[in-house]
Amino acid sequence: MPTPPRYRLSTPPGRPAAIAIIDLTAATPADLDALLARLGMTPTDHALGVGEVRLRDLAGVDRGLVARLTPTHAQCMPHGGPGVVRALVAAMESAGAVAADEQSDAEYPEASDAIEAHTLAALARASSPLAVDLLLDQPRRWREAGEGAVTDPSRDARLGRLIEAATVAVVGAANIGKSTLLNALAGRAVATVADEPGTTRDHVGATLNLGGLVVRWLDTPGVREDPAPTERQAWAIAQGFVERADLVLLAGDAGAPPPRRAGRGGQSVLRVALRADLGAATWAHDVSVACLEDPVGLEGLVRMIREALVPTADLAHPGPWRFWGS
Repeated sequence: MPTPPRYRLSTPPGRPAAIAIIDLTAATPADLDALLARLGMTPTDHALGVGEVRLRDLAGVDRGLVARLTPTHAQCMPHGGPGVVRALVAAMESAGAVAADEQSDAEYPEASDAIEAHTLAALARASSPLAVDLLLDQPRRWREAGEGAVTDPSRDARLGRLIEAATVAVVGAANIGKSTLLNALAGRAVATVADEPGTTRDHVGATLNLGGLVVRWLDTPGVREDPAPTERQAWAIAQGFVERADLVLLAGDAGAPPPRRAGRGGQSVLRVALRADLGAATWAHDVSVACLEDPVGLEGLVRMIREALVPTADLAHPGPWRFWGS
């Protein structure tokens, strides 16, 4: 049975970018020529030569660059909007290309072995800057450890949060400073802040870089004893996200202790005392934070979040890391 040509997104899917990169590979040069022709990326009377880069129509979806890296490997580079990428992928599938399930040496001709190919694929989609140096050292570590090396699956999973961002959910009473904390960590206004309880009626999501570790931050509606129907509905929706979070911050202030542990069993939990500038919390907590004027405790909170999700011991471990699927 003939091997169909394959496509692979070398830039993270679903994230807006200036330029996207889509790799196209085929079993033979003729198969790749035929695919490019079906997509309108090369004139029928002029096949794209190895080493050539041309501005081309991209399947009627966009106009961008097409590069021939090897006789059986090409790259197309459209604008990086998610809608453009989705439409172009659909055109590739209509032209007979299938998604590449696993990264292989053939898809990364510059790689010297399978580990380097996996490394290049992981670097293209890693969300956290902390992943870069660790990934770049993996080919050496695997060569020294040998192909039969066994890694710790728990450590592998924790380090995997450097590639696929973990979710941090903040849960607590209304009007205790959860949204102010999010804005302080983001360095900009992400969530609406007001002194009126119930201001955050829907969960607010943001992507934050916490000292090199990128996380998906979930700011949930305030929990009140007698919530309005809209607040109750908003919390019911947010609770599903909280239960799937990798880390839950149970937040309170001097006047309102945090709620009891929420979410599924086994989640990491930190108890955070907010608005420390307005009074010291008397309940047991891991860190106190003040976000306005003279911030206090933010760096300590960032360190604790990083340690809970990707411990320093995992980052410092000298052994190899299995960062690709089986």
